Amino acid sequence: MGDAATVPSRLLMKRSIAAAAWFNFTMGSAFLVLIYYLPIWFQAVKGTSAVESGIYNLPLILGLVLVSILIGIGVTVVGYYAPFMIAASAITSIAIGLMTTFTPESAANKWIGYQAMAGIGIGFGIQQPLVVVQTVLPLSDVPIGTALMYFLQVLGGSIFVSVGQNVFTNKLKAKLLENVPGLDPDIVLSAGATSFQHSVAPKYLPLVISAYNDAITRAFLVATLMACLTIMGSLLVEWKNVKAIKKPGENGKSQKMTEKADGA
Repeated sequence: MGDAATVPSRLLMKRSIAAAAWFNFTMGSAFLVLIYYLPIWFQAVKGTSAVESGIYNLPLILGLVLVSILIGIGVTVVGYYAPFMIAASAITSIAIGLMTTFTPESAANKWIGYQAMAGIGIGFGIQQPLVVVQTVLPLSDVPIGTALMYFLQVLGGSIFVSVGQNVFTNKLKAKLLENVPGLDPDIVLSAGATSFQHSVAPKYLPLVISAYNDAITRAFLVATLMACLTIMGSLLVEWKNVKAIKKPGENGKSQKMTEKADGA
């Protein structure tokens, strides 16, 4: 316990670390729910293959990768990570919220644009918790802090993908019973997103696709909620200057050699 614990409690007692941990947990949840259900939407609603759905996810992935690289440079130039975290919360929440408006008739410009916007938003913030760790913690604690951030990101995704699945399944069953009363929902669920078309009479297929769309966009609401909750971490994190230099102190701790910016 104490300093001998796997994650010393003194780390989470630091305002910026607690805020960054919350941000990473919620942002990781939103991202993984989104990346899990978008391919299903393409396959079930748009009728694409698994390979095609992966290609159609490129606006999200490319936006995330390219922007995260640029933002890494931007943080170095500006010296502060907090503004980028706030921007990430705002952009991601709006983008995923817009995805809840998807319909079977949604045009390519809509799903490409919303995905790109979400990727940009996530790219703004996905690296910032690690920057927080490197900025506010002594050098000896940085490995523990980094591992904690990665753990919380994966933990959030693991939990809320399951939550999203529960929401998706319940909504799909309800909509199928409403739209096609004579159809057993378990037949559609067991067939999967790429094969249910072969298990449903052609005259009912548009109704089943509509039910799938409603269920998936309801799962997107889970991602939207988690993206909105990232703002708590964004606003609570301290505005520390990343350009401050650290070096090991005599007792193994690290000491700031340049002035720190005042906490927010």
